[in-house]
Formats: sequence, structure tokens, C-alpha cells
Amino acid sequence: FYATGVFYKIKKSECIVNQEYIDNVSCVLKPISWTRSEISMDCDLKVNLTDIKMVVDVFYKDSSNMYHPFAVKFTFDICHLLRGKEMNFLEKYAKEHFLNMTNLNHSCPIVGHVYARKFRLDETWFPHLPLQTYKIRFHFSNGKPARYLGVVWIYIEVMEDYYKNRRPRPKALMGL
Repeated sequence: FYATGVFYKIKKSECIVNQEYIDNVSCVLKPISWTRSEISMDCDLKVNLTDIKMVVDVFYKDSSNMYHPFAVKFTFDICHLLRGKEMNFLEKYAKEHFLNMTNLNHSCPIVGHVYARKFRLDETWFPHLPLQTYKIRFHFSNGKPARYLGVVWIYIEVMEDYYKNRRPRPKALMGL
């Protein structure tokens, strides 16, 4: 069920925020190797966030270079997630990333400086996706009625492991 022999490489990221609620935003992509890259994000909150929702949409790129919705859309209540109530496997995956890669290690309200360090998509946790390019939208809102906080776009490429199907070199050529 989970991906083996493929890599999820983040190719590009964009952070767009509502300046009314969030300030001093940085969104930095750092390449690690030809198969890995990580994102580090920082921002300062101007107000206390007490009811945060995150909607995750996945889009795939077709042969005409247009992005279309991939049959996946998830909605997470971040405050509920951080309280640790009953969770399905996707909520556990999201919570694991929040606890390990951000400073969101407590329940709501969330105030002050928020960061995410070394965010990456790990193929050992993530279900297998077909080999192509995707973009993932993380849309954040707060309160009822929902007020737009921001969007993080992550562009990824699902690539096959180059070394998976590589034939071993003959021993006679090893000494050359």
C-alpha cells in the first residue's frame, strides 16, 4: 500500500497569507539531494487563533500541462488534531508532522511565532501515487464563519527510484 521505489520530491512552494492575521512570512525550499528537498516556513500571528481548519487538495498535471483535481480532498480541524482525540490514519500522519516539524505541540489557542522546519513528504508514510507531477494546496482558515488565513502551495514530482532497476556491474569491469 505504501510507496516503495519512488520518491516525492518537492519542486516548488508558495506561501500566500492574509496580512490582516499573519505577518513576516518566509517560505524557503532547500534541496537535499536529487531525490529530496525540504521546506522551512516561518510567520508571526497578529491575533490568537482558536478554531483553525486546514483543507488539503491534491491536483495532478496532465499532458497539456494543466492541473486537475485528483480524487482527494481532506479537511482537518487543527485544534481537534492537537488535542489528540480519535484519529484516522491521515489525521495521525498530519499530527505526526505537526509535532515533529513545527512548534505546534500544544492545543489551541495558537499565538505568536509559528514555524515548520524540514517539512518533507515521506514515502514510507504516504500512499503510492502514480508517477507524475502534483500540486498540493493547504488552505488555512480560522473561526466561524471561516476567515481566510492563508494558502501554502507545494509542487511535487513523484519519481521512480533510479537505482531500483539498475543491474549490477559485471565483476570483470569492477577493477577498471
